[in-house]
Amino acid sequence: MREASGRERRRSRTRTAILDQALAIMREAGIDGIALRELARRLDYSPAALYRYFDNREQLIATLAADSMARLAERLRAAAGDGDTDPLLRLGEAYLAFAQEEPVRFRLLFVDLPSARTSLRALPPHHSPYRIVLAAARTAIAQGRLSPRLDAESVAYTLWSLVHGMAVLESTHLRGFDADFAGVHRLALQHLVASWMPGEREGGRKG
Repeated sequence: MREASGRERRRSRTRTAILDQALAIMREAGIDGIALRELARRLDYSPAALYRYFDNREQLIATLAADSMARLAERLRAAAGDGDTDPLLRLGEAYLAFAQEEPVRFRLLFVDLPSARTSLRALPPHHSPYRIVLAAARTAIAQGRLSPRLDAESVAYTLWSLVHGMAVLESTHLRGFDADFAGVHRLALQHLVASWMPGEREGGRKG
């Protein structure tokens, strides 16, 4: 692999600084606060210098979204492939951890921006974190860990809806509320996954 030149490293550092400052603005003022001129002012760059990295505000936001999606997908892949508990449970907990630890990125992906997938007829984009949850649901059904009467899309969407709702409640309406959210969230996930498991007749009947 070719080693990056000094110019490429400087460009990468500058690009990272721009994105970090954009996240800081979003933390203060939300997505509506993002403006290239304000970014240039905060970074002590000229607007023209900033336009060498991003053509417009939309491209900057799209880059932030892609980077945030990649971070969440990395967490979900790690959760799905490592651990003693049920993969679906681990995926739910990883999503909740991302929402808690990366609130600005979480809001950008799942509150500010619409889904790139617009119907069930379309496959989730290759880079979509939801694709990881959907694959885990298909595997669980195929392996008999979940009822064969279920379909993977319903399992994935229900799991995603539960953890998303819990994450949003904790970070908005219940912000500052004194409770063991992690414990309650885990219990809710355990009950949900258990409700999908094959029943005694369904899972135990032979031939």
